Amino acid sequence: MYKHVTLEVSFKPFKQTGDEYIRNICAGVFEQWKPLIKNCETVSIMFWASDGSEILEYNKDMSAEMEWCRYIGTANLPLNPTGDDAVCPHKYKYYYIENPPVITYGTMKRIVELFKEEGKKALPNAKILVGDTFDIGPEFAQSDFKYNRHTEICTGQILDKLGFVDCTATLNADDRAYAAYPDGIPQDTPLGLFLGKQCNEFLKDMDMDFVWLSNGFGFSADPWSLQGRVYDGETYHPEKLKETREKVFHFWKLFREGCPDYPVRVRGTNNTVGVDYSTDAVPIYDIYKGGFNIDPPPNSPWAALNDNYGLEIMGHLTRVCELPGKDFLFRYYIHDPWWVNTPWYDRYGSEPIDIYLPMAITRITEEGKVQSADKLNILSIDNSFGEMPDSCVNEPLPHLIKAKKDAGDSPAPLVLLYPVREYSTAFEEKTIKQMYKGDKYIVDAINNSFPLNCVVSTDIFLKNSLELYKRSVIISPVPETEEIKNRLVEFIKDGGRVILYGTTEYIESVKDIKAVKVDVEQSEPTLIREKLKEFGYAIDFNNFHKGMKTTTMTIANSDNALFFSLYNQTTALDMFLKFPLGIPVFIGCDAIIENGAGKYRFGRCEHLECRVYVQQDSGIVSVREGVPGNKKYRRKINVKGLENATVYLFPEQYCINDAVVGPTGNHYGIAPPIDERFKVVHDRVYGSYLKGENISGDITLYMQFPQYLK
Repeated sequence: MYKHVTLEVSFKPFKQTGDEYIRNICAGVFEQWKPLIKNCETVSIMFWASDGSEILEYNKDMSAEMEWCRYIGTANLPLNPTGDDAVCPHKYKYYYIENPPVITYGTMKRIVELFKEEGKKALPNAKILVGDTFDIGPEFAQSDFKYNRHTEICTGQILDKLGFVDCTATLNADDRAYAAYPDGIPQDTPLGLFLGKQCNEFLKDMDMDFVWLSNGFGFSADPWSLQGRVYDGETYHPEKLKETREKVFHFWKLFREGCPDYPVRVRGTNNTVGVDYSTDAVPIYDIYKGGFNIDPPPNSPWAALNDNYGLEIMGHLTRVCELPGKDFLFRYYIHDPWWVNTPWYDRYGSEPIDIYLPMAITRITEEGKVQSADKLNILSIDNSFGEMPDSCVNEPLPHLIKAKKDAGDSPAPLVLLYPVREYSTAFEEKTIKQMYKGDKYIVDAINNSFPLNCVVSTDIFLKNSLELYKRSVIISPVPETEEIKNRLVEFIKDGGRVILYGTTEYIESVKDIKAVKVDVEQSEPTLIREKLKEFGYAIDFNNFHKGMKTTTMTIANSDNALFFSLYNQTTALDMFLKFPLGIPVFIGCDAIIENGAGKYRFGRCEHLECRVYVQQDSGIVSVREGVPGNKKYRRKINVKGLENATVYLFPEQYCINDAVVGPTGNHYGIAPPIDERFKVVHDRVYGSYLKGENISGDITLYMQFPQYLK
């Protein structure tokens, strides 16, 4: 299970501010989410109370009223004068209920206290933390500080004619009293220093434990855009790299000068490391290694809004290949407390698309272990009207739990080798062009069925044994260093499989390496998927026409099985699969075999376990979970429809050498007759399995309980 779960919540559920009302809401939160959080080491409550302006404005007056998230629509637009619900929330804002309550800083502190009290009652063995958020935009709460008194800090992208806060900005003089600046703000005070000092006082006085920096704050002056100070959409400006990256890095030094000890959690941008650096010089590697006590950014929620799961996956891969600490985070977008949408219903259609795809993402550690996300954030547990419906907990909850159970524990079939240090410390135009075009190419490839969801950084790769990667195809941009180039050559000479991608200039530089190569300036995104056929992985479609996205697919290697997670924008496509050992046949599914490949038509969202591969010319092969019916056996997996086939069966890890194959049947009270045609094979490239040849009819794979193993 997840060791740390964070429940994100606005103040909208607190429609009254008396102690009893607040306490009941707090207690209800822990009760509602108990199946997910009951075994956690840490449970956090993260407030979307306002937009962070409550931190900027704080002057230690607990009786002062604070602006908070009491609107639907962009909060810094005018209040809708007519109440006409048909008016767009990007033109006006609306109260979420009539006469929303007054919230003071004292009210906020009392909510913190009661969340901690009720949390300890519900989960006496867990650490209960509470934190607040700071956001860059105009959406969440009215901000006199950002959009009236200090507009000089809003220099980034525009939303509804209002700017985003630039973390590198400086403040104009201000004679108001603030908690950390009781005599006012001096001219040209760095925003990072001011915010840090204000956070330090605010968190201490509120008895809070952390702050969350939202929507790319701290990583870029303009974190949502595909353009920036270094790349303007047409021209690269490498001469701006040094100054721009130093300003962003300096923000963190200034913030930590003002707020040295409180943990910082970050949302990050919507883009990949390569795109962030090539457009806005985001020095993510230096930030990670700077000792700033931050968590890495989670997967972006943007895929829910624009269906770009390739960007979500590639962005997350590039940001977690190295870590500032030991853990990384999966964040799930279940409700939106601002814009009248509940993604579980109206964006995902009650399908766990954005659970299984990003939870298949894994990274390889310096110790050669495979790590999946062990922290989980829920954004958010309340909707735009302050409601917390049980259905939006109970329906996605089993998938959140299962996704963690099925997360990868071994390197996936494809592993991205990513030069995060080299990319985010580069200064040459050819390199920033390579990272921008290369990252965007892989984003498009993932959107078109390139099953990439496991990553290792180049620095960690140099520390690992190459044997760890023998079962995987390494996907890498053309190496930036001779050390990585030589390491890949060594891997290839020993039978390793590599695909290199890059700009034309980079591809020309590696003619001597005997790897599969893809020129990202000359190739369609689907070409890299076609190149997988050279290594035995065929992924094809019919009913496909140009411009249509194919299936987005991740493949996690867990407990000696492959777990396929799929998202289909259209269910009118037939998918054809053939892997190196044959046709994958998923448990609970059928494969129609045409010309030696398996044909499938999947639903909108699938999460499928594969332990059976078949080499067969035609027919229909079916795999079903069987009823054990015998105290000796944990699992029975039935395979039907074999016709003179070669069959590969992958038992769970614990019983690889002891699982047996026999005829399909109940065999109540007796052991099945063992099919001696199946032998255990320990394959250096494809793993451990039972192999049988010339098999026809129906068979069953039997997995014993541990106490019955030899």
